Amino acid sequence: VPAALPPVAARRADPIERALRGAGVRDVRTLACHHPDELTEEHLAMLADATGVWFGGGRQWRLVDAFDGTAVVAAFHDVLRRGGVIGGSSAGATIQGEFLVRGDPRGNTEMWCEGYDRGFGFLPGCAVDQHFVARGRVDDLRRLVAAVPQLLGLGIDEGTAAVVTGSVLEVVGEGRIAVFDARDDGHATDPAWLEPGARWDLVAGAPPPR
Repeated sequence: VPAALPPVAARRADPIERALRGAGVRDVRTLACHHPDELTEEHLAMLADATGVWFGGGRQWRLVDAFDGTAVVAAFHDVLRRGGVIGGSSAGATIQGEFLVRGDPRGNTEMWCEGYDRGFGFLPGCAVDQHFVARGRVDDLRRLVAAVPQLLGLGIDEGTAAVVTGSVLEVVGEGRIAVFDARDDGHATDPAWLEPGARWDLVAGAPPPR
């Protein structure tokens, strides 16, 4: 079961690999580069038969600097198109949205930084924030969605995962996920708080039929 890892700091690479192998992944390959000039045909070949991609944590702008505008982003999307899985933690979760929050290289308090506001778009129309309740980020995402109501805001707390299949999100883990949806009326006030085990159709803006 091949998997590809985008770049993470060296101190993070070994723990991530150990965690993946501990979860049963037999073939782990690390895609270690920090600038588009470092990308090679070998990196693209590494992704050609990958069935999963995991993005590590850190700062999301580093992922933008390494990959944005390169053929590797299309290769990541190809993994999804052929039935693979893409996941990530912290910054690695945020990069999966179409709109990138907290991408400012000068600090992570600003929600919007021109030039660092585009994620990799594995979740079209979504902006993903993390460490959500633990770091008091509810109002930040509320204000962003109020300013850009065509976005769907997903706030994921620590110890919690949003598992998305097609357009349906399922909450896995210990905490909750907040969904801010202002697409109908242009107002983002109170989010829908999804408890562990809850499912939500991101397109319909409601729980899916059982």
